[in-house]
Amino acid sequence: MNLKAIVFDCDGVIFDSREANKAYYNAILKSIGLPPMSEEQLNFAHCHTVFEVIDYLVPDSSLREKAYFARKNINYSQFLCYMKPEPYVTEILKIFKQNFKTGMATNRTDTIHNLLKQYKLDKYFDIVISALDVQNVKPHPEALFKIMHNFHIKPNQMLYIGDTQIDAEMAQKAHVPFVSYKNPKLTADFYVRNFLDLAQIIGIKVT
Repeated sequence: MNLKAIVFDCDGVIFDSREANKAYYNAILKSIGLPPMSEEQLNFAHCHTVFEVIDYLVPDSSLREKAYFARKNINYSQFLCYMKPEPYVTEILKIFKQNFKTGMATNRTDTIHNLLKQYKLDKYFDIVISALDVQNVKPHPEALFKIMHNFHIKPNQMLYIGDTQIDAEMAQKAHVPFVSYKNPKLTADFYVRNFLDLAQIIGIKVT
């Protein structure tokens, strides 16, 4: 493999964000008088944009308008403490950055840059493409196309690491080799349980 770039999803790969997402969306729902999310709704929230999630959680159009207003007035930074960086993520990203181009393709919107800065991970990414940077969000491959164009590379010179069906579909549509992170149910070229596994399949020794 003539690997030149490694690209990551955010939620479920760089961070375990389940509790943060749960607290954030439940705060929005509470502000408009709706009950907390179900497990099914939380699973949906894990891999979709904030706009898709609100539309899904609040089917009533009048309440939905209130939910969008609440979103603007609820500061996401108060939920960053619930984010859990994956084990060894900083050490491995540092090594990857020294050897490859690195990027992120995420369905997060205006929270991603503050999140990476908060955990001092922003310096390890050459490019971050959020849902605000594309016309078509995942599973459309536009984000990966943008990254390939920026790096001047071909699909087979890049790996994309994700944990959901949406990630797998995006990689497949972009013809980019896909690494399934902690999810053996996905169709993928490689399967890893953690960042040490990821370093091993790429051929990077971690001391």
